[in-house]
Amino acid sequence: MSPKTLPSVLSQVVETKAEYDLRLLAQQLGTNYRSLMYWLRGDRHVPAYLLPRICTLLKNYEALDLLESQAGRVAFKIPDPQRTKEQEFRVISNLIRDVGQALESIADTLADGEVEEHELATTIPKLEAVIQECASVKYLLETLYKNRKKKTKK
Repeated sequence: MSPKTLPSVLSQVVETKAEYDLRLLAQQLGTNYRSLMYWLRGDRHVPAYLLPRICTLLKNYEALDLLESQAGRVAFKIPDPQRTKEQEFRVISNLIRDVGQALESIADTLADGEVEEHELATTIPKLEAVIQECASVKYLLETLYKNRKKKTKK
């Protein structure tokens, strides 16, 4: 299996979004169809400033995820800071559940001392869910603190 490249990931995403008109996508990006096709084929580099817009328009962030993984990082969507108390408790509840599932999956994966491909396919998404939930809790705590600070200044 050849390593993923930015053009291959973008092309695959566009192919799965068959309903998305490439000419419309080019227009929404403020470029022309020919340039877009060069980028998708890998004949030219995609301008970095357009990549977030492409992902948002296609509602798929695999291209950004690829770049993050190449940099040794993990990306996630920043949670909505406008949460109700019920949503706040749900975030923490989700974190506790996801951590439990991830730890169980890690234990199962490491039980025999070997890591198989199917074990990775099961365990990694659970770990990514934990990372995402931790980020949600982080932003939730920061938001609660900022809101509290605003109230005490008044």
